[in-house]
Parts: sequence; C-alpha cells; structure tokens
Amino acid sequence: MSAPRCLLIGAGCVAGGFVAPLLRDAGWEVILVSRSRSVVETINEGGGLWVRMGADLPEDRWVGEVSAVSLWDPGLPHLAARADLLATAVGSSALPDVGRTLAPLLRARLATSEVPVNVITFENHRRAPELLAASLIEEDPFLARTICRTVGIGGAAVWRTISRRTITSQGVRFDVEGVDECYADALALIPNAPPLDGSVPGIELVRAFDNRMIEKLWIFNAGHAAAAYLGWQCGCQTVREAMGRPTVRAAVAGVVTEAQRAVEAYLSRRPGSVPLPPRSLNWILDSYADPTLDDPIVRVAREPRRKLAADDRLTGPGIACLAAGFRPLALADAMAAALSYAEPNDPQATDLQREIELLGPEEVLARLGSLDPQDELVQLVGDSYEYRSVTTELSTDDPTGRRVPSTQPPNPRRRAQWRPAGNRRLQVLEGRGLPTTKPERA
Repeated sequence: MSAPRCLLIGAGCVAGGFVAPLLRDAGWEVILVSRSRSVVETINEGGGLWVRMGADLPEDRWVGEVSAVSLWDPGLPHLAARADLLATAVGSSALPDVGRTLAPLLRARLATSEVPVNVITFENHRRAPELLAASLIEEDPFLARTICRTVGIGGAAVWRTISRRTITSQGVRFDVEGVDECYADALALIPNAPPLDGSVPGIELVRAFDNRMIEKLWIFNAGHAAAAYLGWQCGCQTVREAMGRPTVRAAVAGVVTEAQRAVEAYLSRRPGSVPLPPRSLNWILDSYADPTLDDPIVRVAREPRRKLAADDRLTGPGIACLAAGFRPLALADAMAAALSYAEPNDPQATDLQREIELLGPEEVLARLGSLDPQDELVQLVGDSYEYRSVTTELSTDDPTGRRVPSTQPPNPRRRAQWRPAGNRRLQVLEGRGLPTTKPERA
C-alpha cells in the first residue's frame, strides 16, 4: 500500500522546518510547491531536506522522501487530484495568491473524484482559512458549494520557531528549535479524511481551535514581535542579541505578562471556553533568546502593518486588556515601536512611515486596528510614540542612529490629528528618567 500524500504549497521556514518533518514522521509522502527554482532543484537532487537543532553541538537530521515542484509546474492539477491532504505554509499575506492558484486545482480534482479532501493552513493568522476560502470563491464561485461539504479548510497553530532556510552544498537546511506542539481546527475539517482519520498523530485536533490560535498569536508572537521592534531600535541584528539587553528583556516580559492576562480575561468571557494550562514566562523569554535560532530581526519584524491589525499579536491583546479593565502599557510601547520600525529593506515598513508622516501615528494605528482615533489604546500608543520621538536625542542606546527624528518639516495635517499639544509632551515626559524606563502614565 502506498504512503498517503500531502501537496504542501510553500517551501519556506514553516513548510520545510516543521510541516514536512511532521508528516514524514507519520509516514506521509510530502511534495513542496515553491516559487524558487533553486530550492526545487536542490530538494529534488537529494530527495529531501535537512533540519538542524542545537547551537553549540548542532544536530542535523535528514528528512527523506520529500520532493518539490515549481508553482508553475503543469503537472500540479494531477498532483492535487492524487493528494490525500492539501496544505499551505506561505504567510497569510500570500493566501489570496494561493487561492487563485489552488482554485483550478481543486476544480479539476472535484471533476474527477468525489473523495473529500481537507486543506490545512499552517499560518500565523486567526482568519487564515477564511482568507483562503474567500480567494478560492472569488476565483471560482463554483467552489462555494463544495467548502464544508467535500472540501474542508481549517487552521493550524504551530509553536515551533524556524529562523532560516539555507541552501548549502549538502542540500536545503532549516534551522529550528525543538518544540513540536501543533493544534488544528477539528470542527472546520471534513470527517473521515486526513487528518481527522488519525493519520497525522503529531497534530492535536481541538474543537476550540481559536482559543489555541489566540494563545499562540497573542502570547508567543506578541513577545517575539516586541523583541524584534525594540531590538531594532537598539541597533540589534538578531532577536537573541536584543533579548541579551536587560531593558529589552524587561520590556518583552511586560508584553508577555500583559498578553497572558489578556488571553485569560478574553477566554473567561467566551461561552464554552475552558482555561488553558499556564505557560512559563521564563520559558517563553528563553525561547526568544535560543542560540539555536539566532533569529534575524528583519525576519520577525517584517510586515508591521499586519502585526498591528485588529486581532493580530499586538493590537488584539491590547484591546482585550482594556476590555478587562487594565491598561496595556507594555503592549502600547511595543506597538509604538512597531509604528517606528523603518527598516529600509522592508517595503511595508517604509510605506508605513510615509503614511505616518502624512496622517500621524494615531490615525494610522486607528485605521490598521479598526479603532476610533480617540480610543484609549490609540491614545496610549500615541503617547509612547510621541515620547520616543522627543527623547531620541537623549538616548545613548542607539549606535546605528535608527531613531534619529525626521528632518522633514512637520506636516500640518499630521499635527492637526494629534491631541492638543502645548504641555502634552511635558506631561508625557514628566517622571521619566531614561528613554528605556517604563513610565507610569497619568
């Protein structure tokens, strides 16, 4: 009997560093779909890929019986028709494009077979299945009648961190840490089809999946993003380097603590939710500083617009904190740092800076987070952002000059968006000794 087959769209960090090894451990054949010709050729030359764990004494594991095809391969419809499971691991911003690619593949499969199939989205986004489904239906409205009937689309929350993919002389290698925790949405998938048939034991199927995704996104990813944005402002190159700075580590600890309180309060108000087992703060912080990863800041901090969206890793727990009755000061500072992220090689970051210059930070954040400009969270972030701008010249913790204020003349419209200035900056600065000191806001 032949092994079950998964067609996995994506060959990046999550696809190669987690999903492929997970499926191979369960005895599956894995076919990765990639845009990169060099990745496809290198994987096929060796018939697999490498996964590296450990820093001082790295352990390289060979994951065989993994192949790859180009995203434009004319044989994709045939592969999709023969697949027992479909999956994506491309980043949520790429899901609309994936939907346009996957729609004709599903249509061709359904034309020749009535066997149900599930699609799992291994993405860091609460609405990844909905984004994919919307794109599928937009591309081919016929598919609307098949979703939840013969095609299931469900999300997955992955706790493993994969820092990089490297093409070496031995093959494609993924640097990872050893966490294997993964949850998938049991209610969104078609029964009796993989993985609901128990054929992938490494995936824990849960009914309250959104709770698990919120936990991963709001707690782990919030702190990870905060470490990247705060570390970037200190001139750090990696998250590990940033976490080695006491002020950054303390600030990140504050973010994770607030996020944990936010998740607890949020779940306590959701009907049918049960408390999740607590996670150690030190374990989370140490995982960011894992020498195995040495995660580049530009990788973790990329796409700041998405990370500031309404229900994503920073704004989501911030809103939940205020709803629970406490002010998310650490999260607000991390959000201000995200608004200040101006990495020149990140197109989304540079576009965001232009928007802020035109509209002001509060208006931009309100639009990104679907908030009112007068919302308390927007005000807290605005205070922190303004404080950072005023104290830039006092900072001695920035050898790269990344926090140098703009030399462009103030934009009248931007100034009009801000709250009455006057003594506001003095009030913001009052009682703050150092730029890295977490203040008590009035």
